Amino acid sequence: MKTLFLYVTSWLAGLSAYAGSCALFYHQTIALTSVDFRAVAISSSLAFTVTFALFYLPLLLALRRLLRGVRPSWAFPAAAALLGILPTACILFYWGGTPQSLLSPEASPFFAMFTVAGLVAGIGFTRIYRRDQAA
Repeated sequence: MKTLFLYVTSWLAGLSAYAGSCALFYHQTIALTSVDFRAVAISSSLAFTVTFALFYLPLLLALRRLLRGVRPSWAFPAAAALLGILPTACILFYWGGTPQSLLSPEASPFFAMFTVAGLVAGIGFTRIYRRDQAA
């Protein structure tokens, strides 16, 4: 249950970062009822679901095993934030992008989204497993 909460919280934080980065960098607000927002929400949830299950969680578990715990705690959000390129690439390639699309201005809100999602996932992971070790 904690992992599911971590997944949902990370994705929602990332979605907020996407909207915030659009407002900050492009001076565009995204209405929650817009077709664009729904497209971003659906495509990001699919990409994040796959990458969370196949990459984020296994990486964090492997790092925990390698470090024999969750210290240093900075390593977990850093590693998860760096994985942000994978779901961004999934979304861009799904919509017909090329590897060069990763360097496009359109990719930057997705990088913001998945960097924040990774940071939240990494921080949340250390909190969950720090408590489990103490118990």
